[in-house]
Amino acid sequence: MKIILTLACMFLASPAFAMDLPEADSPAVQLYTQRCSGCHALAHPGRLDWEQWRHMLHEMKLRMAERDMKMPDDEWRQIAGYLKRHAR
Repeated sequence: MKIILTLACMFLASPAFAMDLPEADSPAVQLYTQRCSGCHALAHPGRLDWEQWRHMLHEMKLRMAERDMKMPDDEWRQIAGYLKRHAR
């Protein structure tokens, strides 16, 4: 049972198994994966258009602030740039 749970956690924690992300080996994808999948399921960047992503990023900043979580501005910009490049 322990092995099954371990494998399930590995599978669910790795978005590469769940979907093919654009720029899969880029630092932007690694940052997006690391920062965004820690709290919720990772969304494919093509799921939303850029205006929807802008709204979502704003909401995430508010939610993170409520939880006293911080992310440097350069990381926000890198994630936003990635999402903008691949939005629908």
